[in-house]
Amino acid sequence: MKRLITIGLTTCCILVCASVPVLAQVDLGVDISSRYVWRGTDFGGSPSLQPDISFTTGNFTIGTWAAFATNGNPAGSEIDFYASYAIPTNAGDFEFVVTDYTFPQDPSGNYFSSESHFVELGIGYSGTSKLPITLFTGVFVTNDDDYSIFTEIGYSISNLDLSLGFTPAASAMYGTTKAGVVSTGIGTSREVSLSESFSVTLSGNLIFNPYANDAFFLVGFSF
Repeated sequence: MKRLITIGLTTCCILVCASVPVLAQVDLGVDISSRYVWRGTDFGGSPSLQPDISFTTGNFTIGTWAAFATNGNPAGSEIDFYASYAIPTNAGDFEFVVTDYTFPQDPSGNYFSSESHFVELGIGYSGTSKLPITLFTGVFVTNDDDYSIFTEIGYSISNLDLSLGFTPAASAMYGTTKAGVVSTGIGTSREVSLSESFSVTLSGNLIFNPYANDAFFLVGFSF
């Protein structure tokens, strides 16, 4: 696994260096959310700080995203690295993505051990303005005996975002013993201007996990 990660990072560096003449963009941001809920499961049980940074050149993006539970709960602390490649078409945009999930504050874990890295391969689709749908399917290919699959379908209506996510089989990762819907949601957001040069995005999401009989109402700010 270490060798795989090294090869992957080396490949990313080669691709980035080869693309230097192309206009590049670096994005930095942070979200503050009342909870960290991922695919229908609450991690940490507290408000969450979620920083991210990404580098994009052409259709290629590499980046990192993290979550830190404000109550110090190790279950709510996570650092992910990802690489994606987008393919725009007249019928919508396709994206291939590789994500490495890690939980560095897990007392039983070692960040540099292959057992601490959960790698997911995913493919996504974003529709056009006439068909504002999104699709995503991801499968975990390391440290998951179930090779858990998650598929999410999204649809936008005006300023509302609807989503439905499910797993097609038993998965310890998603807490299922058979196929089931683990996440349904409705969310909205609006930009709030604090000054002529600074604004934040306020968001709200109502999320249900029908399989686990759970419900969550999240609010947050994005800077």
